[in-house]
Amino acid sequence: MHSTLRRNRRLRLTAGIGFALLLMTTAVDAGERADDANGIEEPASVLPEADLDLDVNLDLDVDLGRSYDGFGLRLNLGMLQDAAEADQGERGDSTGTDPRDFTSKLMPYFLYTKLENEVEVKQMNLFGMHAFTTRFAMTYDLPVAKEIDYSDLDAFELGTGGIPPGSGFGAVPGDGVPFSDLDSDGDVVGMGDLNLRFFLRPEELEWSFDDGNSMGKKKGISVMPVMEMLFPTATDDALGGGAMILSPGVTIVTDIPGEAPFGLGFFAMMNFIDFDIFKDNNRESTTRYRGRWFWMQPLSKPGPSLFDGLYVLTEFQPVYDFMESDFDFWIGPEFGKAFDWGAVYAKPGWGIDTEAEDRDFTLEIGFRYFF
Repeated sequence: MHSTLRRNRRLRLTAGIGFALLLMTTAVDAGERADDANGIEEPASVLPEADLDLDVNLDLDVDLGRSYDGFGLRLNLGMLQDAAEADQGERGDSTGTDPRDFTSKLMPYFLYTKLENEVEVKQMNLFGMHAFTTRFAMTYDLPVAKEIDYSDLDAFELGTGGIPPGSGFGAVPGDGVPFSDLDSDGDVVGMGDLNLRFFLRPEELEWSFDDGNSMGKKKGISVMPVMEMLFPTATDDALGGGAMILSPGVTIVTDIPGEAPFGLGFFAMMNFIDFDIFKDNNRESTTRYRGRWFWMQPLSKPGPSLFDGLYVLTEFQPVYDFMESDFDFWIGPEFGKAFDWGAVYAKPGWGIDTEAEDRDFTLEIGFRYFF
């Protein structure tokens, strides 16, 4: 029986990764054909003239992508005002400073999670973005090393039951795994589920506005359709959800009107509807709303000194499970510093009005490197 389970897990892992690679290849070909058909060439770098009198501004590069175990907002600060005001579709990799500017980047992170029931999870995620074109991009997020420690659970100490289900998108998903199927030392180690997210930035869904600010900063609103897919690639049932989840969504990004300092920030609101398209028989069906809302606020001007390029990015995650009629809320402020090559950050987080299987505390530490 155990050999059959291991064989099924290997087959599930192979199928998930193969399907993901097929989607990536198809998207690349589609992006190249679209550019060729429209006569689009790769954009040249847009850099400010050296003799211009430039106003220094905090600009942003954001990837709104993240897996269930740690969705994150990725950004870089410290570019010049004139470069930021160039057309988003022309900038490409020359700046990569706008939430709607898709550029390739590598953004690995470590995530620690403690649930209310004392279950602890540690994981290292390979996360990044690949830009097929300046208006179509994909993020990938894979927990390449993940450990769940359930030794402090009362049920484990009593030798009854199993790991309880998580909060739907928390550290321990699914319906729970019996202790009889797990190691007797109280933890399990392996790889988690693969998350892919595809972003589209249509020109028809972008609008600019002039709020009369003295900074001369060009501001705008963008609406971007998003499609997210979670593949059951986990090497152990306790490390994944045992289901393929499809999550159509929409991302709305708007610059904050007004003067500095608040006028230098933005709001970004990601909204998804999650539902399973196939799952293991011992897993419950998934139907939920999942929001990821962000408020970005620069704290200092860009520059080479220790206290330059500082920012705080506060994330709010409201989740409503339609199957259980259960509401979950989490908040996490990210504190970071930008460099000319990318950024480093630390992000603590807390669950609000949590239940036993919800997140109590989280800590994410990572860096972003922009190609």
